[in-house]
Amino acid sequence: MKLRELLFLTLFFCSMLGQAQDVGAATLVSQKRTTTANIGNSDITITYHSPSVQGRKIFGGIVPYDFVVEGKEYPWRAGANQRTTIEFSHDVEIEGQKLVAGVYGFVALVSQQEWTLIFSSGKTWGSFNYDPANDVLRISVPTASIAHQEWLSYEFSNPKNESVDIELRWETTKVSFNVQTDALTNSIADLIDKEDKTANDYQELALSTVQKDSANVDEALKWIDKSIETKASFYNKMAKAQLLLLKGDKKNGNALKKEALDSAAGFNVYYYGLRPVLLDGDQKESYKILTKRLKEKPEEWQTYLALGEYYLKVGDQVKATENFKKSYEYSSERWKNYARYLYLQNKLVLERMDN
Repeated sequence: MKLRELLFLTLFFCSMLGQAQDVGAATLVSQKRTTTANIGNSDITITYHSPSVQGRKIFGGIVPYDFVVEGKEYPWRAGANQRTTIEFSHDVEIEGQKLVAGVYGFVALVSQQEWTLIFSSGKTWGSFNYDPANDVLRISVPTASIAHQEWLSYEFSNPKNESVDIELRWETTKVSFNVQTDALTNSIADLIDKEDKTANDYQELALSTVQKDSANVDEALKWIDKSIETKASFYNKMAKAQLLLLKGDKKNGNALKKEALDSAAGFNVYYYGLRPVLLDGDQKESYKILTKRLKEKPEEWQTYLALGEYYLKVGDQVKATENFKKSYEYSSERWKNYARYLYLQNKLVLERMDN
């Protein structure tokens, strides 16, 4: 081959790479990107190559509309160079349809008003070797117009605790789909799969199990027994007491509850006593627990601290300040500065209210 011809072919090949970066080539022109989000303890990871418009007509142009020939579908691989993948660390619902955890090839059948998004179990690369036998899920979503966007991108929008929207944006077109998951189910699954569980892990399994379905008290009791066997504490004993009471076993539930409270350290009662008012809005129960504790242990500074927090919650600044003062007076040297700070802070608030 003559040098002149070789140079011509080299220039032609380089030119084609620039024009066909959305088709793929040995030299990967488009930028590789990974974007992630977490909802309901579940990770979503999208890996793709991002081509640019470069003045070309994209949709209805180099990405044809309704690309079906003789009954065979030729989907776009929703990126460039290599297949786009979407990974879900836990089971999800895509636009209300279930999809199990895993890594999926992601391709799209493109029309002007609506796209069909396809999650594939196979090594789908795109139009050239797409096999519908590997389809795991198909969903149809409408297109929307956007301001010009030079580079293709995947973005997460409308995030909530257990859901998020995924948007594909390129040129002047956007499509989006919703992903939902169940945080409690994910948490339980992760804990069950975890090796070398701690007492806290077993306790969390027990509480999550009964939270998911209150009828599963017996299963929850098995988990809490494992927690106590691993390392007994105020919290897992109290959790078992609550489960026994939920089951209707008042005798053993109340006995274990008393045992746990009798052996509780100060901060155990602080958290236990505040829980009803802070989480459930039950002022009477918190007051009952904390005042009963003070009768039994009148110099326990953590209980005064909890009562100070309680009175702040119910809007009584005078009694809150009085109890923070008591907490400061009885506190140990280790906590003296903390208790003093809370007392002086609330004393100052009270003085300003009086003025």
